[in-house]
Amino acid sequence: MQTNPKLAPLCAAFVEAMNRHDVNAFVALFSLDAAVEDEGATHHGHGQIRTWIESAFAKYRPVLEVTEVEADETTATITGPVSGTFDGSPVLLHYHLTFRDEKITTLRCDV
Repeated sequence: MQTNPKLAPLCAAFVEAMNRHDVNAFVALFSLDAAVEDEGATHHGHGQIRTWIESAFAKYRPVLEVTEVEADETTATITGPVSGTFDGSPVLLHYHLTFRDEKITTLRCDV
């Protein structure tokens, strides 16, 4: 794995959609059978991922500043402070992604 602040196109699109709070663009990055783990819950498929991210965008208004990226052909960890409308903002978060066929198949968010 390499540590590199330059993002591959899929990861760059993930960060851009998140920071613009663009629900449609965000969900479109995921495979139909993708799973997202965040705050102790797992969300499966586009419908549940859409519901989760719509709520997160509305409630927290997150903005990620990427400070580190570790990536290979099938995984990436994007790290950086996330600011928003939540207690303790900003907080350093890690987004662990796996991907296949230019789609995100899993996303795990943790501190």
